[in-house]
Amino acid sequence: MKVINGELKNYNRRVDRSVTFKIDSLLEMSSSDIKEIDEHIGDIGLLVLTDTPTGNEVNIDIDEILKNLPENDTLAYKSPSKRLRNVLYCYCRQILKKQPTKEEFTEFYKNEYEKIIEHFKSKLDDNL
Repeated sequence: MKVINGELKNYNRRVDRSVTFKIDSLLEMSSSDIKEIDEHIGDIGLLVLTDTPTGNEVNIDIDEILKNLPENDTLAYKSPSKRLRNVLYCYCRQILKKQPTKEEFTEFYKNEYEKIIEHFKSKLDDNL
């Protein structure tokens, strides 16, 4: 991961409704910085815009930002519910020894989710 303080100079809307950003770094960059940037060509990035000049006085928690993003398959972060669903899908495929149909997985998912719910309900005190 490389964090670069920059200033948004311009942007262009594209036909597919995505946006191209032009950002100038706020600090001079060494050859080793440029080499590190070159190694990230084609990687997924995250642009954080703020009206506060960034520096030591601003604490940007990247992990917190990633946790609060909507689920997106291009990002490595997956919510706990998405992770559970993916694991249950793999488990279903393992049991069936084939790719489950949408209907097969839906039924399997509901049944397994109910088992998880019952498991934790059984651990609750009666007075709750």
